[in-house]
Amino acid sequence: MKKKENQMQHFSQLLEDLEKISLEDISQIPQPQQHILAEKIESLQDELKTLIEKDKNQTH
Repeated sequence: MKKKENQMQHFSQLLEDLEKISLEDISQIPQPQQHILAEKIESLQDELKTLIEKDKNQTH
């Protein structure tokens, strides 16, 4: 059980870190990749939120 808790903490931390990425940060990469990266970050955030919520619902 402890291993799963650690994994979920890592996922939660990853989500927090991803949410700190700003449009200014993204603007530092070449323009053709900006929208692709922004979409992938947003998609990963959505997936992590879903995973974290599922875990919370299963543990309560």
